[in-house]
Amino acid sequence: MKKNILSRSLIIIMMIAAMSMTTNAWAQGRGAAKGQGGKKGAPTMQMKKMLPDLTDDQVKKIKSLRMEMMKQITPMKAELQELKAHLHTLSIAEKVDMEAINKTIDKMGAIRTKMMMIHAKFRQDVRALLTDEQRIVFDSKSGHMMGHGMKGHHGPKQGKPCRGM
Repeated sequence: MKKNILSRSLIIIMMIAAMSMTTNAWAQGRGAAKGQGGKKGAPTMQMKKMLPDLTDDQVKKIKSLRMEMMKQITPMKAELQELKAHLHTLSIAEKVDMEAINKTIDKMGAIRTKMMMIHAKFRQDVRALLTDEQRIVFDSKSGHMMGHGMKGHHGPKQGKPCRGM
């Protein structure tokens, strides 16, 4: 009887520990995926680490430019999500309407193009604020900083099919 209670207790403790580790790993992954590492002000810290000798004025202007860009891009990202859901609905319909699917895909492409144009302008506006040395570093990081909020799709990872295939 005591052995049975001990083994049940041990199983419960192991389950709680496993759930705790899983939750902790998931939470850390979410923060890292957003590029924030769970710290407030992380984009500013990232800018200062990656670009040499940024002045406070440059940081302030870059943050302002980034906020303006995000104000424009955020509703577009929401619209893209809606169109993606609509595309899925169209794709699984009993009677598939290819014309509607193609129109939805065209709308999604137009939004992505507009987002890329906004991001390109943002990058050029940031470059204009930088010294020659800073610009060289910035250009070498090409898209890996500034928290532009756009995730590129570069095809399937080795050995893994694209989502949706």
